[in-house]
Amino acid sequence: LGQQFVMGESIDAAVKRADKADNELASFDMLGEAARTAEDAQRYYQSYWDAIQRIGRDAGAGDPYANHGISIKLSALHPRYEYWQADRVKAELIPRVIDLAMAARAVNIPVMIDAEESDRLEPHMDVYGALVDAGVADGWSGLGLVIQAYMKRAPAVIDWLAAKARARGVKLAMRLVKGAYWDTEIKRAQTMGLDDFPVFTQKNHTDLNYMRCAQLLRTYQDAVFPAFASHNAMTLAYVTELFAGADYELQRLHGMGE
Repeated sequence: LGQQFVMGESIDAAVKRADKADNELASFDMLGEAARTAEDAQRYYQSYWDAIQRIGRDAGAGDPYANHGISIKLSALHPRYEYWQADRVKAELIPRVIDLAMAARAVNIPVMIDAEESDRLEPHMDVYGALVDAGVADGWSGLGLVIQAYMKRAPAVIDWLAAKARARGVKLAMRLVKGAYWDTEIKRAQTMGLDDFPVFTQKNHTDLNYMRCAQLLRTYQDAVFPAFASHNAMTLAYVTELFAGADYELQRLHGMGE
């Protein structure tokens, strides 16, 4: 069962298995949850670093999206990755993420900053903005960000991303997904007694917002390279029609949506 949903027990095994897939490339991430201690964060950092070196060993020059890539979860790299710890995030987390992103650039593999819960969106934008400002994307299109379409703020994030890319004169990547923490978002908003939810509560509204976000990405083709992650046949059909003749990528989870 694990073989169906996990590419490999080590990054070396995962890369070797992925190389056997015809006409498919992989964006690898590390199994596990968010870091709870500094030791956890250091261990994940080392895992990401080692994975970047292993994936990059077989990477070619030119288009980074012709190579396997890596997805990095920021909450795995700092035990206090949260809104109230902005100073620590800037002083301790951002330099680590820049190091990893620069290492990925050095071997020409795309690096995607993975999505988090909505209460981390502001520090998320701070970290990603710092990567752009540090020059990671200058002359290189391999720096990406994951956006969750079930978030009501998703279109605004795309607008922000495109404005950031145009202001810097770079091309950024974006992976549009439906969303991964719906139950957590709903329960957290309920226990906090909030007036509204940060995410849509009906799936058809999420699907509509995904289509709206895809339309935005179509207008930002000069600044954003889009990837669309979905297992929904209608969503994929909509994207392929909308982006006919344009550059984009379709993605799925390993073991699902073939």
